[in-house]
Amino acid sequence: MKKILAITSFMLMGTIFSLAAPIDLDVSIDDYTPASPGGNRGPDFIPSIDLSNGVLTFQQNHPVYTLELLDEDGVVVYSVAVPSNQTTIILPSWLSGEYEIRLYPADSNIYFYGWIEL
Repeated sequence: MKKILAITSFMLMGTIFSLAAPIDLDVSIDDYTPASPGGNRGPDFIPSIDLSNGVLTFQQNHPVYTLELLDEDGVVVYSVAVPSNQTTIILPSWLSGEYEIRLYPADSNIYFYGWIEL
């Protein structure tokens, strides 16, 4: 009985620790040229991304993105295109530490950014 209880406890702890953590994203402008008069340069929405065990999960419907991870010196250490029909990205296992994550929507002068720890 104690073995069953111990195994069940470890399985439950594994489930709790593997829950996806949402990434808090902000928005920035990549091109500072003035917008046309009355034009709106802001995004329609900020994307929703979760991180769990080195896997990024995007919302079902999203635009085409270029995803970049930057180290503490602002150097791009990983970059990948994310098609609109792809909802997960498995990050390379050699990445570890804290990174700035940036999402560049195709054909846009804005990008979304936040921080992740791997």
